[in-house]
Amino acid sequence: MDFDFNWILVPATLIFFFIWLLDKLVFKQNTQLKQKKQAVVQADQQVIQAQQHFEQLKAKYPEKVIADSVPQADDPAEIIQARDQLGQIKVRAAQAHNDLNVHKTNPLINWAYDFWPVLAVVLVLRSFFYEPFNIPSESMNPTLETGDFILVQKYAYGIRLPLLNNKIIHTSEPENGDVIVFRYPENPSISYIKRVIGVPGDKIVFQNGVLYINGEKQPYQLGSQVSLPVKLESVSGQAESINVQAQQWVVNIGQHRFLTQYIKPEQTAVDAQQYIQNYQAQSSLPLSLNQNWQVTVPQGQYFAMGDNRDQSADSRYWGFVPEANLTGKATYIWMHKDPGLHLPSFKRNGSIP
Repeated sequence: MDFDFNWILVPATLIFFFIWLLDKLVFKQNTQLKQKKQAVVQADQQVIQAQQHFEQLKAKYPEKVIADSVPQADDPAEIIQARDQLGQIKVRAAQAHNDLNVHKTNPLINWAYDFWPVLAVVLVLRSFFYEPFNIPSESMNPTLETGDFILVQKYAYGIRLPLLNNKIIHTSEPENGDVIVFRYPENPSISYIKRVIGVPGDKIVFQNGVLYINGEKQPYQLGSQVSLPVKLESVSGQAESINVQAQQWVVNIGQHRFLTQYIKPEQTAVDAQQYIQNYQAQSSLPLSLNQNWQVTVPQGQYFAMGDNRDQSADSRYWGFVPEANLTGKATYIWMHKDPGLHLPSFKRNGSIP
């Protein structure tokens, strides 16, 4: 999630709004267009009324042949007057249509009237209510899969100004177990998604996969063993896809119950054993089932980890998430699309645990 659409949406909305405002106060091209359209409607209505009045007068003289446009010497006075009036009204109507046809409005002004209200609504919804995100990696497997499209509740942890990200209204704070979207502390232009493991003041202890928060062991149950796809780099630097064995755990943190998965340190396949050796040589920490560490979360910071413990770059490696970097709470999977030429599906729709 490495692009903030607001960098396009906000400038486009402001530009179109500025053009709309200029036209409202200075150019008034759209106002003139509305006036000319209204003049055409009124002129056409007057033609219809005058024509009906003329036909009613003609009906009073069934013994005479009265022409619509060519006057006769013996036409009654009221017929002559009505015919003249109808002709004048038709001339005015033709002029109104001509004025409308020759009226020119700058295309930018037309676009401003068409698009800025829509853009403004989208901007408000995305900035203050819900914003869609796409999951590009496997760091939150199996909770979130690559290709999931999720909704992030933007107001969950406060109302923030778009682009500036300054909080203007406080709502609540993240709780342990929440899945959060935030701006990556080392590169705020990139959005990350992880699960909150520790809030300010928490003491976290991690012992071979088992999590303790403030001295309380977080409940878990061993789940199924799965075959996990990973990338093994060869000596030439090319990566090939292989499978390693992983263990899934059912974990409870706060009000959340979800699956995590750990790569098993012992592997039977030769290529899987090579992957483990490469991982341990390159990583600053061993595999999660062999990790033992503890940390206290500072004020104004959060500790976050991916559910796919050994395929997640998270707070264990780059530190804490500042409160100012929070974007919102991931709440719902609304669509899924497998990579490549595959149609979207809704088989994974549901709330995020």
